[in-house]
Amino acid sequence: MALIVNDFEEAADCEKKLAVERELAMLNTEPDNEKKEKRLVDRKYIVFYLRVFDGMSRKVLGHLVDISQQGIMMISDNPIEVNETLRLRMSLPAQLKDASEVLFAATSRWCKQDENPDFYLTGFFLHDIEAETENVIRRLIDDFGYVD
Repeated sequence: MALIVNDFEEAADCEKKLAVERELAMLNTEPDNEKKEKRLVDRKYIVFYLRVFDGMSRKVLGHLVDISQQGIMMISDNPIEVNETLRLRMSLPAQLKDASEVLFAATSRWCKQDENPDFYLTGFFLHDIEAETENVIRRLIDDFGYVD
């Protein structure tokens, strides 16, 4: 189940640090002997650094690296346990007029240390997404997404 929330929270306190880490995350590639790509839908990078919160405690878990209708990749200070299902809340850019946050269920599929050992990358599969939230995610991708 997903929910759209309309109280926007600024996410500007760590933009410079995250800009560097996002660039590193985009350059991060799997070695040839690692698992081959299984994703059927291309993910897009978003031109904003969007905070990802624990949906229940509102604790910042990390920041969005890329997104598709079916999943996200997040960069964080701490590793996320694989196969853990979480309710995530993601802040949206102010330019997306209809909503300031989305709340959705996601299950971590993998987690690995980033090239910068202070950070971790985690891939999530999104599920139980309501039509309204799916539309917001689609607009986010269409309006603010790009392929590297």
